[in-house]
Amino acid sequence: MRIFILATFVLSVSFGTPFFVNAQTQTPAPTTIAPQVQTPAPTTVAPNTNTGTNVTLLNPLSGVDCSRGNGNCLSSFLLNILDFVITIGSIVVILMLVLVGFKFVVAQGVPGKIEEARTMLLWTVIGALVLLGSKAIAMGVQATIRALGG
Repeated sequence: MRIFILATFVLSVSFGTPFFVNAQTQTPAPTTIAPQVQTPAPTTVAPNTNTGTNVTLLNPLSGVDCSRGNGNCLSSFLLNILDFVITIGSIVVILMLVLVGFKFVVAQGVPGKIEEARTMLLWTVIGALVLLGSKAIAMGVQATIRALGG
């Protein structure tokens, strides 16, 4: 348990350092007062040609592959996020299985430690099933939406 807490602390410090560094306040540079120079006022003012009709909005999902799924970019974006979470989660599941195996070896027949390792194995398997279940639920919802004509 101490190793897990230590690893969590090390990861949070290493990934959190940029946030702490960027949170520092910067001291303002010393200001100097420039001499005042008068400039003549403009004699003609150009009319405002921007009527607001040619405003273009940038699509934040423009880099998303819209060919996946039913062509809806938002659903493709969400499926890409789910795939990323499943990839990271499967790596965590593999690392936890290695840790559980290490716990079983270190237990050396002590009933309390073996029970702790079994509990860790149970929760690791439950986490893996949640990952697989999330993908299955997403595929089921997508198939339902397609069947309804959406």
